[in-house]
Amino acid sequence: MPLTNKEKLFLEDNLNAEYLCIRKYDQYAALATDQQLKEVFNDLASKERQHAETIKGILTQNGVTTNNIFETTTPPKGDLSHVQKDLGTSDAQLLNDAITTEKHVTSAYNTAVLESADPNIRKQLQHIQKEEQDHAETLFNAMKARGWYKPQ
Repeated sequence: MPLTNKEKLFLEDNLNAEYLCIRKYDQYAALATDQQLKEVFNDLASKERQHAETIKGILTQNGVTTNNIFETTTPPKGDLSHVQKDLGTSDAQLLNDAITTEKHVTSAYNTAVLESADPNIRKQLQHIQKEEQDHAETLFNAMKARGWYKPQ
Protein backbone atom coordinates (compact mmCIF):
# COMPACT_ATOMS: atom_id res chain seq x y z
CA MET A 1 0.00 0.00 0.00
CA PRO A 2 1.61 3.32 -1.03
CA LEU A 3 1.96 6.10 1.51
CA THR A 4 -0.71 8.75 1.58
CA ASN A 5 0.53 12.31 1.31
CA LYS A 6 -0.32 12.82 5.00
CA GLU A 7 1.67 9.74 6.02
CA LYS A 8 4.65 10.94 4.01
CA LEU A 9 4.52 14.38 5.61
CA PHE A 10 4.16 12.98 9.13
CA LEU A 11 7.02 10.53 8.58
CA GLU A 12 9.26 13.31 7.26
CA ASP A 13 8.35 15.49 10.26
CA ASN A 14 9.12 12.63 12.65
CA LEU A 15 12.40 11.94 10.87
CA ASN A 16 13.40 15.58 11.33
CA ALA A 17 12.41 15.36 15.00
CA GLU A 18 14.65 12.31 15.39
CA TYR A 19 17.56 14.21 13.85
CA LEU A 20 16.90 17.08 16.27
CA CYS A 21 16.98 14.66 19.21
CA ILE A 22 20.22 13.10 17.95
CA ARG A 23 21.90 16.50 17.68
CA LYS A 24 20.67 17.59 21.10
CA TYR A 25 21.68 14.38 22.87
CA ASP A 26 25.11 14.36 21.24
CA GLN A 27 25.65 17.96 22.31
CA TYR A 28 24.25 17.40 25.79
CA ALA A 29 26.49 14.38 26.32
CA ALA A 30 29.46 16.60 25.54
CA LEU A 31 28.18 19.43 27.75
CA ALA A 32 26.97 17.50 30.80
CA THR A 33 29.18 17.62 33.88
CA ASP A 34 27.69 14.51 35.49
CA GLN A 35 29.18 11.31 34.03
CA GLN A 36 25.91 9.41 34.51
CA LEU A 37 24.06 12.06 32.52
CA LYS A 38 26.66 11.87 29.76
CA GLU A 39 25.91 8.15 29.50
CA VAL A 40 22.14 8.77 29.52
CA PHE A 41 22.45 11.30 26.68
CA ASN A 42 24.77 9.04 24.66
CA ASP A 43 22.38 6.11 25.08
CA LEU A 44 19.39 8.22 24.02
CA ALA A 45 21.27 9.51 20.96
CA SER A 46 21.96 5.93 19.93
CA LYS A 47 18.29 4.97 20.31
CA GLU A 48 17.20 8.03 18.32
CA ARG A 49 19.57 6.98 15.52
CA GLN A 50 17.76 3.62 15.41
CA HIS A 51 14.41 5.43 15.18
CA ALA A 52 15.71 7.62 12.35
CA GLU A 53 16.90 4.53 10.46
CA THR A 54 13.49 2.88 10.88
CA ILE A 55 11.67 5.92 9.51
CA LYS A 56 14.18 6.35 6.69
CA GLY A 57 13.59 2.70 5.81
CA ILE A 58 9.83 3.17 5.66
CA LEU A 59 10.21 6.24 3.46
CA THR A 60 12.81 4.62 1.20
CA GLN A 61 10.70 1.47 0.77
CA ASN A 62 7.91 3.73 -0.42
CA GLY A 63 10.07 5.58 -2.95
CA VAL A 64 10.60 8.72 -0.90
CA THR A 65 14.08 10.25 -1.05
CA THR A 66 15.38 11.17 2.39
CA ASN A 67 18.32 13.41 1.55
CA ASN A 68 18.06 15.89 4.34
CA ILE A 69 20.34 18.62 5.67
CA PHE A 70 19.52 17.50 9.21
CA GLU A 71 20.67 13.95 8.52
CA THR A 72 24.38 14.66 8.69
CA THR A 73 25.14 15.09 12.33
CA THR A 74 28.64 14.99 13.69
CA PRO A 75 28.82 14.61 17.46
CA PRO A 76 30.93 17.22 19.26
CA LYS A 77 34.48 16.10 19.97
CA GLY A 78 35.70 15.63 23.52
CA ASP A 79 34.34 16.75 26.84
CA LEU A 80 32.77 20.19 26.62
CA SER A 81 31.33 20.30 30.14
CA HIS A 82 33.53 23.33 30.91
CA VAL A 83 31.49 25.28 28.33
CA GLN A 84 28.42 25.18 30.58
CA LYS A 85 29.81 28.00 32.72
CA ASP A 86 30.38 30.16 29.65
CA LEU A 87 26.87 29.46 28.40
CA GLY A 88 25.27 29.88 31.80
CA THR A 89 23.67 26.44 31.58
CA SER A 90 23.47 23.52 33.97
CA ASP A 91 22.81 19.80 33.82
CA ALA A 92 19.32 20.58 35.15
CA GLN A 93 18.64 22.86 32.17
CA LEU A 94 19.91 20.23 29.73
CA LEU A 95 17.57 17.63 31.25
CA ASN A 96 14.65 20.06 31.28
CA ASP A 97 15.13 20.86 27.60
CA ALA A 98 15.52 17.17 26.77
CA ILE A 99 12.31 16.13 28.54
CA THR A 100 10.42 18.99 26.89
CA THR A 101 11.68 17.80 23.51
CA GLU A 102 10.60 14.22 24.26
CA LYS A 103 7.11 15.43 25.18
CA HIS A 104 6.87 17.18 21.82
CA VAL A 105 8.24 14.20 19.87
CA THR A 106 5.87 11.75 21.61
CA SER A 107 2.94 13.99 20.72
CA ALA A 108 4.06 14.14 17.08
CA TYR A 109 4.21 10.35 16.96
CA ASN A 110 0.72 10.13 18.43
CA THR A 111 -0.63 12.16 15.52
CA ALA A 112 1.33 10.10 12.98
CA VAL A 113 0.00 6.86 14.49
CA LEU A 114 -3.59 8.10 14.32
CA GLU A 115 -3.16 9.30 10.72
CA SER A 116 -1.43 6.16 9.42
CA ALA A 117 -3.48 4.10 6.97
CA ASP A 118 -1.00 1.21 6.79
CA PRO A 119 -1.30 -1.11 9.82
CA ASN A 120 2.37 -2.19 9.56
CA ILE A 121 3.60 1.40 9.57
CA ARG A 122 1.20 2.20 12.42
CA LYS A 123 2.73 -0.64 14.48
CA GLN A 124 6.27 0.59 13.82
CA LEU A 125 5.31 4.13 14.79
CA GLN A 126 3.55 2.90 17.95
CA HIS A 127 6.71 1.02 18.89
CA ILE A 128 8.84 4.13 18.39
CA GLN A 129 6.32 6.25 20.31
CA LYS A 130 6.51 3.83 23.26
CA GLU A 131 10.30 4.07 23.20
CA GLU A 132 10.07 7.88 23.11
CA GLN A 133 7.84 7.70 26.19
CA ASP A 134 10.50 5.50 27.80
CA HIS A 135 13.12 8.15 26.97
CA ALA A 136 10.99 10.78 28.70
CA GLU A 137 10.67 8.49 31.72
CA THR A 138 14.46 8.04 31.82
CA LEU A 139 14.91 11.81 31.78
CA PHE A 140 12.15 12.29 34.37
CA ASN A 141 13.80 9.76 36.69
CA ALA A 142 17.21 11.43 36.28
CA MET A 143 15.69 14.80 37.16
CA LYS A 144 13.66 13.44 40.07
CA ALA A 145 16.67 11.58 41.52
CA ARG A 146 18.60 14.86 41.60
CA GLY A 147 15.72 16.86 43.09
CA TRP A 148 15.19 18.84 39.87
CA TYR A 149 11.67 17.59 39.13
CA LYS A 150 9.10 17.50 41.86
CA PRO A 151 5.70 16.22 40.76
CA GLN A 152 2.93 18.08 42.56
